[in-house]
Amino acid sequence: MSLLAPLGLLGLLTLPVIVAFYMLRLRRDERMVSSTFLWQHLVRDVEANAPWQRLRRSLLLLIQLILAALLVAVVARPVWERPAGLARDLVLVIDASASMTATDVFPDRLSAAKAAAKEALAGLPSDGRVSVIAAAESARVVVNEARDAERAARAIDAIEASTAASDLTDALRLADALAARATGAEVLVVTDDAGNPTPLVSLDVPVRVIRVGDRGDNQGIAALAVRTDPSGLERVLFVSVANHSDTLVTRRLQILADGAPVTARDLVLEPRVRTQVIIDELPPGIRAVEARLTVPDEPGVETGPPDLLPIDDAAWAVVPDDRLMRVLLVGQGNVYLQNALTLLPNLELYGATPEEWPGLTGKERFDLIVFDGYLPTQLPDKPILAIAPPRSSELGAVGGSVANPPVGEPPADEPLLRDVDLTRLHIARTQRLQTPSWARTVLPSSAEVPLIYSGLRAGLPTTVVAFDLRQSDLPLQVAWPILLSNITGELLGAGDAALDPVAPNTPIDLALRPGVEALRVTLPDGSARDVTPGATGASSVSFVETSQLGIYRVEEVRTAAVTDAPAASGAAPASGLADPSAAPVAAGLEDGPRRFAVDLFSITESAIAPGDGVRLEALGSPAGEPVVGAATGTARDEWWPPLVALILLILLAEWALYERDGARRIWATIRGMGRRPGRPSPVAGKR
Repeated sequence: MSLLAPLGLLGLLTLPVIVAFYMLRLRRDERMVSSTFLWQHLVRDVEANAPWQRLRRSLLLLIQLILAALLVAVVARPVWERPAGLARDLVLVIDASASMTATDVFPDRLSAAKAAAKEALAGLPSDGRVSVIAAAESARVVVNEARDAERAARAIDAIEASTAASDLTDALRLADALAARATGAEVLVVTDDAGNPTPLVSLDVPVRVIRVGDRGDNQGIAALAVRTDPSGLERVLFVSVANHSDTLVTRRLQILADGAPVTARDLVLEPRVRTQVIIDELPPGIRAVEARLTVPDEPGVETGPPDLLPIDDAAWAVVPDDRLMRVLLVGQGNVYLQNALTLLPNLELYGATPEEWPGLTGKERFDLIVFDGYLPTQLPDKPILAIAPPRSSELGAVGGSVANPPVGEPPADEPLLRDVDLTRLHIARTQRLQTPSWARTVLPSSAEVPLIYSGLRAGLPTTVVAFDLRQSDLPLQVAWPILLSNITGELLGAGDAALDPVAPNTPIDLALRPGVEALRVTLPDGSARDVTPGATGASSVSFVETSQLGIYRVEEVRTAAVTDAPAASGAAPASGLADPSAAPVAAGLEDGPRRFAVDLFSITESAIAPGDGVRLEALGSPAGEPVVGAATGTARDEWWPPLVALILLILLAEWALYERDGARRIWATIRGMGRRPGRPSPVAGKR
């Protein structure tokens, strides 16, 4: 045993002072009296009080001396030294992903992980340093090279569980970089080691794992989507429910539309199987759907083991707008384009020729304008689909044409090419366009020219097809109507990509249309955030506060100068298409709030069966290879906490001893409170 503050032993000098107070004679005031016959006992007491009287036996003195000695010991900070169980430089990684909210250990896995991490820090050498990393959707250093264990413990307590899926790869890479700064460092990972694949990383330091969790029973909603059927008349809800348990269970699937219950179904879920549910009785006019997974409470129903992960028992989806969309096609006539647009559900097509465009009024009535082989001098403030633009404009610079451009490999995750196969596409000639800064390339060409690109132009969805449809075999392929449906869906804000859920804590780009100075985003808990562009003229803003699961509402904050456009009048219809002047005024999508859903659809997080941590330990330096400096030094266990507890106990005993009457009354009151009404107290009637 040793002392961290040996100078605190100087406090022992107070012990003789306390004894001296008990030996000193009491000072008394002198008074003249007529006789001392009645004061004999006082006289004897005065005679006994010599300046330094003999020390008498006193329990109070003994208690005070013990308390003073214990207080001195607390100030001196005695410690017990023992061999350290950890390296002098430690990097602590705490898994804070969604699966760590499982409740198979009390109160949840993350709380148990924090307690285990703080307990493990007791093995840190007295001169050791610890860095703490929180591993959620991204790796974050919460404390760096702390020498104070209390500071590290506070940082550990501040870690909160994420609603997102995580990958330990980034956290272990960061831990390896921090450990590389010192010789003999090691990495300690506290995790449930559930679900996620083995991280693709190799560490040059040893890795230890503390595993939390002991069960894997969980059911969750794996997918939720609302889609309009090909007829455009009905909307269908698709739900996928996964049972990650090894046991047959019964769960109730509840469906709510805009917060109101719609239907409920009891599902018998097979072990380790996903069950698909299709619901087509959604009411009209709804904007959002919620699915909840609960346990039936009817007697006699075998529900199976409890669900240990509540975070994946609810999911939300945005419902496609069933409003009739109005599209204006401007061109000399293209039967392929006209027929494909006419067949799209919830879409009303109008037409005009390039000669009619300058005098056409009421352009503000349309949700989408398609320019086929023509571009006006001034582009309208509307979503635009431009096909084979003949000249340079805001849509891109035209630099001639290219014959027989080969089709390149498109991005694998491009939403406009979902369910679209263009491997057999042949193009005779295309415009040589340069992809503008606001757009992404959808379909490239190995001739280094884009064939299709899309993006937000000044906050307006815009797609450009560089080639004339009649100069290709695209209209003759099955992919053509699907591609056009995907394009119009994105431009109108009603496509599958626009309705797809956002992963938690994923930034989302929100379009800023002309005249909009800010966006107000209402979170699922009802709080609101105002998001403003970082630069003048920005076409979009990035919203990053997507940690809550649920439906987000996005409303536009417009400048006072923006007013509604005048009503349309007078224009001749294009051949075979409706008259643009006959298009009635309709409330556009911008007149109501936009919505998007944030959902945890992660099989890796829902599969909460804990691993053994062996695969993570294998990522470190080989166990048989000696690590210089690892697990060296001594660890210290301070004794002041039990000493303080002992001091409090002695003070309580002293009070009980010298306040016996008060203690008896308190004890009698407590016993009386515990008795039933009407039953006499054991001290009742005593006088």
